[in-house]
Amino acid sequence: MIEAWYEGHTDKPVIVTTGEDLGRVLDDVVAAGALQMAQLITDGDTNRPHLFVGLNGDRGTLRYAAPGVPTSYSKNTGTPFPLPEWEDITYYFGRADFEYPDDAEIPVKVVREAAHEFLSTAGQRPTGVEWTSAQDWP
Repeated sequence: MIEAWYEGHTDKPVIVTTGEDLGRVLDDVVAAGALQMAQLITDGDTNRPHLFVGLNGDRGTLRYAAPGVPTSYSKNTGTPFPLPEWEDITYYFGRADFEYPDDAEIPVKVVREAAHEFLSTAGQRPTGVEWTSAQDWP
């Protein structure tokens, strides 16, 4: 089970137990507008692994954190998406903004698959994604 926190559900999370539940959450995030994200928390415990899932049209981002493990970001090792004109990749969680490394945006299909893997493995860092440590990002 994971709790999903996102725009419209920042006061009370959506409980996710199935892939269908998660698909609806991700669709809601997309419907909220570009550059939005959801925070997925394992068992609803902030001391357990959590995954931020950002969605923006054909691309998105991931940020994984777990106790005792450096925070890591998705890394695009293929053809990078063009940077926005303001040159910072920023996604929003409610009113908070989160900056990401320039190469953090990956295809949306990979983002969605990673979120489903996070759910099915009870919070393990998704394996179908290249990652970079926050320690390596200036």
